Amino acid sequence: MADDIEEMAGPELGQVKIILNTLYLCIEYAMRHVAEHEGADAASELKDNMLSALKHGDIDMALLEDARTFDFVVPKIEQLAWDDPITERQN
Repeated sequence: MADDIEEMAGPELGQVKIILNTLYLCIEYAMRHVAEHEGADAASELKDNMLSALKHGDIDMALLEDARTFDFVVPKIEQLAWDDPITERQN
């Protein structure tokens, strides 16, 4: 897989970008929803657990098969941000 989605080629690249961005925004929306309705601690725990599951193959074992794919996906999840007072306190 390409290190960056911009390196991908083909007529479906635009559609792939829309799909990936939409999925990413859905994850961010879900985390914001959890933060608003269950608290910032629950949202931070969700993110931490999701990252752990990704890194250990619990969500999709195929992610571990290619280092470049792993290195593309995991940082995207790590970069998810919302008004997270727990992260702000740690910085």
